[in-house]
Amino acid sequence: MTPAELPNYLSARIVPDENLLHVTWLRSVSSQEYRDGLKAIKKLIFENNFKLWLADSRLLAHVTFEDQQWIMKEVIPLLLKSQLQKVARVVNADVFSYITFENMMSKAHENYNVEGHMEQFTSIDAALSWLRMND
Repeated sequence: MTPAELPNYLSARIVPDENLLHVTWLRSVSSQEYRDGLKAIKKLIFENNFKLWLADSRLLAHVTFEDQQWIMKEVIPLLLKSQLQKVARVVNADVFSYITFENMMSKAHENYNVEGHMEQFTSIDAALSWLRMND
């Protein structure tokens, strides 16, 4: 899969020398589009062995409880088998969305042996700085 093959509500840019996938959600999506988009991103990550993933989710609406459960069951276990080391999510300064994601990540840490790092940011620059930081 290539970035050009992603659904039309997603755009992606690859930074090869940093092994970075930068995905942008271009609009708010339905639950089915959200799941299809994540499946396509997951495929792109696996086929290219990305180590860093930047997800610009500022245009997404709130992720439903059902979609959160789906992510916990279907996405996170598979991503843990990938080469991903860091995931940065850029969101609006919406406390509810921020807390929802933090709670989901907390459950992921409890349920799975999560070795990678996931953080949320309100700017692309801050997310990129964190992704590029050597731990």
